[in-house]
Amino acid sequence: MADIPALKVVLAHGIADAREALHQTMAQLKYEDVWLCSTGRELIDLAREKSPDLIFTGVDLPDIDGPSALIEISRTHTIPAIVITQQRSLDLVQKALEDHVMAYLLEPIKTEEILPTIYLVLRRFEQFQELQQENESLKQALSDRKIIEKAKGVLMKRANIDEETAYKRLRRMATDRRMKMVQAAEQILSVDEILEP
Repeated sequence: MADIPALKVVLAHGIADAREALHQTMAQLKYEDVWLCSTGRELIDLAREKSPDLIFTGVDLPDIDGPSALIEISRTHTIPAIVITQQRSLDLVQKALEDHVMAYLLEPIKTEEILPTIYLVLRRFEQFQELQQENESLKQALSDRKIIEKAKGVLMKRANIDEETAYKRLRRMATDRRMKMVQAAEQILSVDEILEP
């Protein structure tokens, strides 16, 4: 397993002893930026204020349960999370695993489980972000393709040329003006709007 760099961690647990035990474990792992809290509201506020690298949270917090707090956080911040749960709360955690939680640990936590779980969560989170970026790139490429196709249609109609000639003309325009093809296509479409009777 690769070394895990020092992380900024928010740690929420409703039981003071469990919170302190986790804090001690974080200190042993040389994580110096660890912020502790005992409620869901504090967890949400700390996560938004500190932008940590990782969140540990118990399920049973006095005001808002841990998974619900994570869902609230995810509306504005994407942060990997590990939920600490008892067997009886596992159904709630399983639901959260679908969307907002990357892993969970069952109480009582074994110290030797923490580091491999952190590694797993960070790796999953990295893969999740890569997939999100790929998805955004694909959406942008599809959007660009639609604009280019529409501009080709305008050129074909206005200049009475075939599709291949329209494409070459659009590409030459982009090259001559040192711009992306989609930018050239957008210019053609904006001029077409002005010329539209």
